[in-house]
Amino acid sequence: ELPDGVTRPTVAQFKQLVVSALRELHGEVGAALPVDVLTYEEKTLSAILRVISSGFVKLWSALTLLGFYQNRRCAFRVLQTSPFLLALAGNSRELVLD
Repeated sequence: ELPDGVTRPTVAQFKQLVVSALRELHGEVGAALPVDVLTYEEKTLSAILRVISSGFVKLWSALTLLGFYQNRRCAFRVLQTSPFLLALAGNSRELVLD
């Protein structure tokens, strides 16, 4: 989430933001964590990230504690997590059974 009027990051800038968040909290070891941006929607500022299971807590904590982008307040909201990519395709809470 970004305040109005802030330039929305491109996918490359978004990835750099994630890496810098990891570096800020966990140092160079955190920045070396392999994180992939599978999808990124610039209009909605939503993304699907892939990380190895052993790096999940480091990534989540780094994103949660990041508070600024281009000297303006920002916040990450984790909407869903899963060890399986297919599970992110749908939301079981919105499932309608006939």
